[in-house]
Amino acid sequence: MSRKLVILHIDGVSANTLERALGDGDMPHLQRLVDAEDYELHRYRCGLPSTTPFAQAGILYGDNSEIPSFRWWDRERRVLVQFGAGSTFEKVADKYFAGCTPLTQDGACIAACYPAGAADDFGIAYQDRSYGREPRSRSAAGVLVPYLANPVHLGDWVWQTVAVFGRTARDYATSRSEGRHPAPPYVATDVAEEIFVHHLTRYAVQRAMREAYSPIYAGFYAFDETAHAFGPTDPSALRVLKHVDHTVEKIASARGGGYELVLLSDHGQVDTTPFAAAAGRAFGDVLATLLPGFHVQEVKGKTYGRSKDKASGQVTAALSGGAAHVYFTDRSARMGYGELMARHPDLAAGIAALPEVAMVMLRDGGEDVFAIARGELRGAAIKPLLAQHDDPDILYEQMRRLNSFRSSGDLVAFGSFIEGKQVNFENQAGGHGSIGGEQLHPFVLAKRRWALDTSRVRSAHELHPILGELRDDLASGRR
Repeated sequence: MSRKLVILHIDGVSANTLERALGDGDMPHLQRLVDAEDYELHRYRCGLPSTTPFAQAGILYGDNSEIPSFRWWDRERRVLVQFGAGSTFEKVADKYFAGCTPLTQDGACIAACYPAGAADDFGIAYQDRSYGREPRSRSAAGVLVPYLANPVHLGDWVWQTVAVFGRTARDYATSRSEGRHPAPPYVATDVAEEIFVHHLTRYAVQRAMREAYSPIYAGFYAFDETAHAFGPTDPSALRVLKHVDHTVEKIASARGGGYELVLLSDHGQVDTTPFAAAAGRAFGDVLATLLPGFHVQEVKGKTYGRSKDKASGQVTAALSGGAAHVYFTDRSARMGYGELMARHPDLAAGIAALPEVAMVMLRDGGEDVFAIARGELRGAAIKPLLAQHDDPDILYEQMRRLNSFRSSGDLVAFGSFIEGKQVNFENQAGGHGSIGGEQLHPFVLAKRRWALDTSRVRSAHELHPILGELRDDLASGRR
């Protein structure tokens, strides 16, 4: 018998976080899927960078090459590429995914970074705002108006708004009183995510199911935003998992019309310390000191060094969680190791000498170069240092792939772990995008009888054929 497929993307939840939440009884509806429908937890590796745009491109298209970070400098188009509100990916989108078969071809792709061939590609949050272009896709008003027109939805939304505002204010005050440092910008984003985007996404999924779209892919980002604000192990983040669990229950109970359900995440999170707090000054300030005469722009941050009109050159620091890509923005191609050392011999070593930086990655032709506090290592010689972060063989291959991207920074810095927390180049209490800990280990929750094997998935693009085969087998009645 033919079956349809709906995939719920729960952003930022590692396999270990989900396992703990199930064990602690925080997600009873998911536990019901495990007990009553024989679901099992599959672990996989998302690869580097451990970010949503990279992982989601891999899941939806099977190709996440040349997506080096959450934001990056496109040298050819001379544009800063980023996602979220004010997304600019559409300016470079034609360079990506040629020849790929999207996972949601002719289905529905909701609140994702990319439309992925969907007939209904309602954007809401992270997408490049392409919704409305396909004949059957709907605008924001096409979802919002009928949602608010229903008194039940409106009442639920009003109640949730009051509850979320109250809970978030309490959590923020408690965190501050206990000496922790929540990230205010993400506290505000978390509130908007929980009281607005999350509910609309859930409604859009239920509506797509009523209209018999298949496959359906939908992203839910409340946990990730809360973890950025307070940290992934903070009680406020764990409470959001209950909110997510309630949404899963709502969608699971609406599975009419022969739908099967898969849940997955794109990456995990780790507790972090902002670079500026750990080092006593911003990363852009460090770069300006090492590059006298340059104008340095931190993405989503301040400028340092000389003004643009008087500078001898310009540098953009694209900060993304525990990784920072440094670009000399007047160049049309990535600077190789030899040229970088000739022009700026103290730059890589100066960054690597910082206690807040674990290593700096550069490219010398086809060879990887790693600057560390005590010197340089080439190629596989870095593996002993990687063993403290993850399986060194796998992590080394993931780093090599990232370093092969033409779109990666002229050099890439990775934050170190200090007292169990990773140094984060953004102002976040929890983060991802780098190496080490649970950020590299997301999950897939699926029925045991489907026999999914994710044990050899070392990057999210390798998950695409597994999900594509499941989609096709369900549609044909083979599973």
